[in-house]
Amino acid sequence: MRSFTYPSNCHTHCYLDDGQESLESYAVKAISLGFTSLGYSCHTPLNSQPDEWRMQAEDFSIYIDEVTRLKNVYCSKIEIYAGLEMDYLDDSGLLAGMEYAEFLDFSIASVHGMYHKPSGTYLTIDGPVEEFETLLRDNFSGDIRKMVSCYFDLQKSLIRNHTFDVLAHCDLIKKRNINNRFFNQNDAWYRDLSLSMLDEAEKAGTRIEVNTGGLSRGATSEVYPNKLMLKKCAELGIPMVLSADAHNPEHLDFYFTEALEEMKNAGCRNIQYLAAGKWDRFHTSFDSD
Repeated sequence: MRSFTYPSNCHTHCYLDDGQESLESYAVKAISLGFTSLGYSCHTPLNSQPDEWRMQAEDFSIYIDEVTRLKNVYCSKIEIYAGLEMDYLDDSGLLAGMEYAEFLDFSIASVHGMYHKPSGTYLTIDGPVEEFETLLRDNFSGDIRKMVSCYFDLQKSLIRNHTFDVLAHCDLIKKRNINNRFFNQNDAWYRDLSLSMLDEAEKAGTRIEVNTGGLSRGATSEVYPNKLMLKKCAELGIPMVLSADAHNPEHLDFYFTEALEEMKNAGCRNIQYLAAGKWDRFHTSFDSD
């Protein structure tokens, strides 16, 4: 077993949503990596819109039963936790997935999409680029600043109105922005919007995820959030959680060493992970630097 710098991943998808392979295959891989804990976090079911990338409601009991079985089978080797990646719904203000909270050990909250009035459905900001373009055209009359502002405002509203454990990929709006197709992250207006969301997170004590999933799947050239946001998180003392957003067991530790170095360079010191049923401080070699 090799030594490992960060011993956990709490953002994990499987065959029941848009991930690959069985839940057990992730546990086996995590053990081989020397992880001390592993959290599963399928996309929450949404009966009003049962997208293919979500877990379906009828599979939730299968999911929980299998996580429970794995907890028992591997209890001497790794801590296993049941979670969901929940979605904030801008038309209702609800956090979809909270209805399952009694069955969960932790929760991840996300903004993956926006309500599209003409179709009466949610369209994603991180899925097909055509959905992004439809939202931009129909909801915001082609004004990208308004769309980005809405995205970060939705996260502010999520933070203010709901209780959850980790805010996932908090600048996901950049995923389809390859080669600055829609905006430039270095523009002052974008920086102001993204950093003001972090001010809201600091007030609420929200944990922010450092997510390597965009890199592992070739969608981005950097982690979520970007370096400027990472530095702001460090300045504010926001607790950080490193995750792979793994959709394949082979990605459970993708870019972790490099991401930790980026966090170090940004000044992040309050890094946490799941241990013994709670969020514990991960003591890094650079804590005293």
